[in-house]
Amino acid sequence: MKFRLAILAVLMALPAQARNFASTVTESTAVPQLRPEFKIPDEPQQLFYVQRSPNANTVIYAAKLDAQGNPESVEAFWRKFNIDGSKQPLNFLERMMAYGVKVDALKPGQPFTFTIAALPERKLTLGLDAQHRPQATMQIGAHTVKVAYVYLQVVEGGLMPSVPSLDVLGTDIASGKAIHEHLIQK
Repeated sequence: MKFRLAILAVLMALPAQARNFASTVTESTAVPQLRPEFKIPDEPQQLFYVQRSPNANTVIYAAKLDAQGNPESVEAFWRKFNIDGSKQPLNFLERMMAYGVKVDALKPGQPFTFTIAALPERKLTLGLDAQHRPQATMQIGAHTVKVAYVYLQVVEGGLMPSVPSLDVLGTDIASGKAIHEHLIQK
């Protein structure tokens, strides 16, 4: 038991590292729902969500707005759809190694960039769309994409689960076409 705690302490002290993925990008007319049996969340100020292969529990990313309605931060939390649908915070390990958010320097009233702990090399931008609603965008190939959701293929076991592949799905801001990036870990 002491050995496992020591390993866990070391893992928590290490920052999440960027991984090497092979990427395939496709366009279509509509954003596909990879797991249609999973509930699609609808939260106030929702930017996008992350679903995982093991169950319907979903991590939701939502904008926090200032008094003028401008984005000032991003919060990430669970909706435990596999249990009772309750809203629950991420635990320490989830924030540090997987789903936590790191916001770059803020300038009031301006879009800002942020990253997710598990993919620090992929920057997202939080700004407002034409209807003054918050949106998260990211660059996928030559496309600037409003992110709708991310799907993770998770293999559980051992000390930490692994993610051999993931899918980022959203809409190209310029063309309105659905963009699907499939990433496979090399």
